[in-house]
Amino acid sequence: MAVVEEQRPSLAWLFFGWSGRVSRVPFALGWAFWLMLLSAALARIIIVPEEDPSFLFWSFVFVGVALVSTVSSVLLTVKRLHDMNLPLPLIICLFIPAISFFALFAFMVWPGTNGPNDYGRLPNRPKD
Repeated sequence: MAVVEEQRPSLAWLFFGWSGRVSRVPFALGWAFWLMLLSAALARIIIVPEEDPSFLFWSFVFVGVALVSTVSSVLLTVKRLHDMNLPLPLIICLFIPAISFFALFAFMVWPGTNGPNDYGRLPNRPKD
């Protein structure tokens, strides 16, 4: 009998994968990671005088991190919605300013589906 090796998740899948499920803790840590990088780049922009040549560099870093983190955060939320077995159009809640904070909070505290669901057998794994 052949032993089937379980597919292990990677950081590339966590931040940029589309399929599978992500539970509450990796979802919250992923958002915290991007917030930390954005905060660090913004702090550098604030510290560096506008006349300094590195001001433009840190501005580009901030914009680049903002773009990458937006894409990654959307993909993290897609996998979180998969884990909760909720419809994908709920991701629009993150883009409505009046409810985005509450939606993000709900995605972080609402428990996922116990056992297998339509998007995978186990949480924190790509769909098999």
